[in-house]
Amino acid sequence: MINLISKIAQKPSDKTIRITRIVFAILILATILLGWSVTRTEFGLPEWIRYILFIFPAIGLIRGILDPGIFRKKIWKWTVFGLGIAMILISLFVIEDQAIVSPTITAVANTGSINIADLSNTTITPVPFTVSTDNFFGLYGFILAIMGVLLNSKNITLKNERFGEIIKKIRI
Repeated sequence: MINLISKIAQKPSDKTIRITRIVFAILILATILLGWSVTRTEFGLPEWIRYILFIFPAIGLIRGILDPGIFRKKIWKWTVFGLGIAMILISLFVIEDQAIVSPTITAVANTGSINIADLSNTTITPVPFTVSTDNFFGLYGFILAIMGVLLNSKNITLKNERFGEIIKKIRI
């Protein structure tokens, strides 16, 4: 039991951190693509604004594949937190899911019953599998914000851990 607790408390390897980033970015990308047909913008914003959603998985893939050592630990912390908050705000105010309208069968006005011949004339278009991009984007933003604030020291690779620090004292 103590070994399990100490294993959980340890910092994961760089390989595990990078794989987790890539998997999370692919999960966000899949959510965007599966919900693309039912996602619309709010407040009369142009539809090309939806393409901004692809920035978030792109950042995750770049950090996972290339692992650029360009920021200090504290800057990464607030960058990840800011990206999470941006995802939440986009989910709340910018994007919305469209309602999928299914065809309706109308009853005959005279008798109040449905004619069997009318059922064969009704065309039902299959709705592709979709995901609520709006809700999932907010959930992923919340997860990202929590990871940025609380677990950033466990989610940073060795390349970024000491970036920009100046060694002033050497202890022997």
